[in-house]
Amino acid sequence: MNDNLFQVTKDGKSGFINDKGQIVIDLTFDGVSSFSEGLARIFVDDKVGFIDKQGNIQVEPKFDTVSGFSEGMAYATIGDKYGYIDKSGNFIIEPMFYRCWAFENGYALVMQEVVSTGCFIDNFGTIKLNGRNFLVSKYSEGLINCSERGDWGHIDINGNFIIPPNYKYTREFSEGKAAIAPKKINGKANRKDLYAFINKGNEIIIPPLFTGADIHFSEGMCAVFDSGYGYINAKGQLIIPCDLCLGQHFSEGLAVIKEDAKIKKYGYIDKTGTIAIKPTFTLAESFKNGLASVTIGKKYEEFKHGYIDKSGNYIWEPTR
Repeated sequence: MNDNLFQVTKDGKSGFINDKGQIVIDLTFDGVSSFSEGLARIFVDDKVGFIDKQGNIQVEPKFDTVSGFSEGMAYATIGDKYGYIDKSGNFIIEPMFYRCWAFENGYALVMQEVVSTGCFIDNFGTIKLNGRNFLVSKYSEGLINCSERGDWGHIDINGNFIIPPNYKYTREFSEGKAAIAPKKINGKANRKDLYAFINKGNEIIIPPLFTGADIHFSEGMCAVFDSGYGYINAKGQLIIPCDLCLGQHFSEGLAVIKEDAKIKKYGYIDKTGTIAIKPTFTLAESFKNGLASVTIGKKYEEFKHGYIDKSGNYIWEPTR
């Protein structure tokens, strides 16, 4: 049995379908979220809990806020402080934070107070790294993009600069590459914020030719901007011309795009730049497990949500 399940809502109640569009968990909840690590959030009377893929309640709805699970933990609140729970719903890191993010690679970014610059904790709640401007940073592929006195570089989890803070901006590493904006290009100030890409040896492997767009690599491609959106490959070659109104990252071989700013409809392209699914949707999300969530309707009050396959056929007709 295929255990890829997808959240749906009809007549104000939510549940799950399989990739054939068949209801497998009845639409009885006030709201649901996608599954992560075998559990999905359910919303009942303004409280949040979890069910398994058979629809059994594993954690009673008792939290005010809770995330999906990542590395066995989810951040949650009862009241106005965040902590982390296990899959039994027990706090293993007590609520003490102003804000939390999901665990990745054994660490999570947290803010202790509203004016905090943030810090990283391990899965015991011990502060591993406390300091600089982590609010726009991410621990990815062993490094954190980080600023020091307004200049950006990358540090390791011990706070040591692996890539010195010599750049105007940096982004997180993805597929072994990170976008950086040099302060100067050919001796002149980088006023257009053009981005290059470096490897973990701080060597420029793609020169600064484009401004930021999706700004990270996915499936060997990266969205870039030059009067419009296009895509480069891992060698920095422009594979799809910058003719799009919007381009997002590739997932399962397709990327969400918008061709025309006036029409304001979303569709999908393949890695050759060919339209794979015509732009007919009000909103569109990336493909995951063979399906993509799409939205139709002219205004929010009329929005309906459905799922399409990679041929653009509805597996679940839009409902609300």
